[in-house]
This record gives sequence, C-alpha cells and structure tokens, in this order.
Amino acid sequence: MAEWSKAPDSSSGPRERAWVQIPLLTFSHIFFSIFSVIYNT
Repeated sequence: MAEWSKAPDSSSGPRERAWVQIPLLTFSHIFFSIFSVIYNT
C-alpha cells in the first residue's frame, strides 16, 4: 500500500522536472549562442 501510493509521486516528479528543465535548457542554449555571437563580434 505504501509503495503503491509512493509510485505516483516518483512518476510525476521527473515529469514536472522535465517541464521546467527543457524550456530552461533551451533558453540557456539560445542565450549562450546570442551571447557568444555578440562577444565574438
């Protein structure tokens, strides 16, 4: 019972983390690309 109620938490955790990490990773990648272009110019 305890393990079954614990499963949804562990499965929803990584999903919520991905929803935050993916846009953040994409934004940081775009920001770094723009910054490197400005810095090199």
